Amino acid sequence: MIKLLIISLFALCSISASLASESNTQKATAAGAAAGREPINSVRPVSGDTDGSVGKPVYGDYRGKSIAFCCKDCARKFRKHPGRYGSLAEKNQSAHEPM
Repeated sequence: MIKLLIISLFALCSISASLASESNTQKATAAGAAAGREPINSVRPVSGDTDGSVGKPVYGDYRGKSIAFCCKDCARKFRKHPGRYGSLAEKNQSAHEPM
């Protein structure tokens, strides 16, 4: 019984941490759009998608500039490796990585 309770509590904590992380990602990626700045790229730096080809873009910042992404997964990849993808966004180029 105690083991079941501990496992249940662990699962609940994991789920709530995941939901909190997702909420923070959405707030951070909406920051560029909320600031009213146009993104510097029309080609998405991670996937290579272009404006309007996937749906509503997700936004992030790189060196004070707004960057558009096709989805929150690409925005996460960007945050893990901003140097790699940031320079591509500035050149309006892409790594063409599958999602």
